[in-house]
Amino acid sequence: MAHASTHVTGWTGWVTFAAIMLIVSGIINTFYGLGSLFSQNWFLYVNDQIYVVDSSTGGWTLLVLGLLLFVSGALLMAGNAFGRAMGILVATLNIIVNFAYISIAPAWAIAAILVNALVLYAIGAHGSEMKKLQ
Repeated sequence: MAHASTHVTGWTGWVTFAAIMLIVSGIINTFYGLGSLFSQNWFLYVNDQIYVVDSSTGGWTLLVLGLLLFVSGALLMAGNAFGRAMGILVATLNIIVNFAYISIAPAWAIAAILVNALVLYAIGAHGSEMKKLQ
């Protein structure tokens, strides 16, 4: 009879890091979403050009994505299998959203894309080890 491996590697630290980054990203996106919803128009100056961003669509997108990021990070921290799947989905969506914002805030968008790529790797490769800690 084959026994499942109960060996936990050091990658659980990376998965914990991924969960914390999902929670932090969720908080940041939620605040950006709320800020966008409560402002009438959001004016951005990029390369001496002014852009008026639709605060309603962007605000609701960031608010919902932020809440989903927060919940998936909490579930991932608990070792939940649904949290792993949800974490992969919302981290991928967050990468897509940050590609949309790369012309507006390139440094922050690129940093967020890189962090989400690390989150995807940690969850995809070693996310199942978090359940062994419980």
